[in-house]
Amino acid sequence: MSLVKQQHEHAKQFLASGVSSSTRVNQAIGHAMLFQRAEGCRVWDLDGRELIDLCTSHGATLLGHGDARLRSAVEAALARGAACSYESQLHAELAELLCRSIACLELLRFTGSGTEATMHCLRLARAFTGRQKILRFEGNFHGYHDQVMWSAQGELGQFNPPLKPISTGVTAGLDQLLVQVPYNRSDLVEEAFRRFGHELAAAICEPIYYNTGCVLPTTEFMATLRRLTAQHGSLLVFDEVLSAFRMGIGGAQQYLGVTPDLCTLGKAVGGGYPLSVFGGRRDIMQRLMPEGDCQHSGTYNGHPVVVAAGLAAVQAYREPGFYQHIQSIAEQLYGGLRTLFARHGLRVRVQGLGARFGMYFGMPPDEPVTSYADAQRHDKSLLMRFYAAANRHGVYFHDYGGAPCHHGFCAAMQPADVAEALARLDKAAAEIAS
Repeated sequence: MSLVKQQHEHAKQFLASGVSSSTRVNQAIGHAMLFQRAEGCRVWDLDGRELIDLCTSHGATLLGHGDARLRSAVEAALARGAACSYESQLHAELAELLCRSIACLELLRFTGSGTEATMHCLRLARAFTGRQKILRFEGNFHGYHDQVMWSAQGELGQFNPPLKPISTGVTAGLDQLLVQVPYNRSDLVEEAFRRFGHELAAAICEPIYYNTGCVLPTTEFMATLRRLTAQHGSLLVFDEVLSAFRMGIGGAQQYLGVTPDLCTLGKAVGGGYPLSVFGGRRDIMQRLMPEGDCQHSGTYNGHPVVVAAGLAAVQAYREPGFYQHIQSIAEQLYGGLRTLFARHGLRVRVQGLGARFGMYFGMPPDEPVTSYADAQRHDKSLLMRFYAAANRHGVYFHDYGGAPCHHGFCAAMQPADVAEALARLDKAAAEIAS
């Protein structure tokens, strides 16, 4: 038995399922990724196997593993004494940099995880509007708190279907405060506001829908959402935990040319350290205590070490040429994937924007995936076989329960690394095609 499997079995004696997060068990390879070290775009597991990493900490390590700029910032913060639950000059410095980078941010708050960011954001929306209901979109993921852990019962693509909890233990009745419509359906957004507009505190969405691979919104869908939230006094919330910094310093807001009222940032904002952000219009954010009446607090909010890391990360994203490099690597990688899948007669749709992408096995390469229902037509079995084959040939894809979720690369990746990854993946594709 390999050291990776031995360690995973040992960990099961003390950690539930041997992991600290449920999705860390990669079903395609039968265990968690247990790494020995990581550097740049590569990880080495406990057996010493080197893999090119196309997970990149689910998008958190956009700069790559062990980035020297982040390491220096963290070491300096530790040297000053990591006094948590206090403020420092770095907090305001990072906040100012983010406000200058992200269109909707006039004021913000730091917190720890994406789940916390969306939870506080929705509470604030309810406090500000005095309303209770939230409009959400089919399949969009907004974390693990009870008010968003719901999915459609029955056929996909329906208007406001009955909802079921994604997990046991979710508080009963919260589904009554949700209105759900399919992504990219402007007509059903119109219907939702016609019926429920006076009750909707907010509409929350993934502006670039990465959690089902990479689905782009139509111009009409985004324009409709922005227009109707404004008309009905509801808040438009962009959940940019995944999309922030992927394709530009201004995230999806800049890319789409649509400014929401509130947004959340996560993953890449901390450069691989546990930092998230929620913020937006000044008048809304001023409802937070102690200035207002809506609570947001926590000992570890804006821990000085992670704020130092976040500041270094965002400064790096703003460096000249950063996104030109991201775009160049994206074109080489995504184009290379399409070519090798075609060479081996595999029907795979590859969709990507910036540093994240999705692969839809068993689907026509030239037909865009535009919704969650579309994405669910993918060949789960073939996808899982490819992940496993890729792992054997030295490329790491993380499995999300067989769903066509997001993969990505880091800025440390160079053209030679992409060429090597594609050569390894060509062997994996040949293996599953045979």
